[in-house]
Amino acid sequence: MKFTQMLFGSPLYERAWLLRQKVLRAPLGLQLQNTERDAEQQQLHYGLLDDANNLLACVSVLHISENTVKLRQMAVDPGQQKSGLGRTLLEHVENELKAQGYAEIEMHARVSAEDFYRKLGYQTVSEIFTEVTIPHIKMRKLIG
Repeated sequence: MKFTQMLFGSPLYERAWLLRQKVLRAPLGLQLQNTERDAEQQQLHYGLLDDANNLLACVSVLHISENTVKLRQMAVDPGQQKSGLGRTLLEHVENELKAQGYAEIEMHARVSAEDFYRKLGYQTVSEIFTEVTIPHIKMRKLIG
């Protein structure tokens, strides 16, 4: 298993775009939009690869402030879900962000994933709201 940062617009980033479309948008009958892609140019993108360089999981990170980032669009390949890859990816990302000087991570998590994030130390800090047609909650974790 290899943790890597993906450069915006790189072939690996494009594979992550397709994985996010498959896992996060297609089941809702939606598509990722090019306006979303344009906004991602300034974000950090991370992934987990297997030994054959297959992309297994990915997440994007948006800079919010000097101390805070926002996790966005975490996706794990459907055939690999519930195998610990999400946890592994987040542990690597948290360590990387802490090394960069960030102290807090926030996210808008799907309500269906709240328990997963709670087990990793994230706290729910909002009421339920709708985003991309489904229920979400805001979660936060201090890492520094």
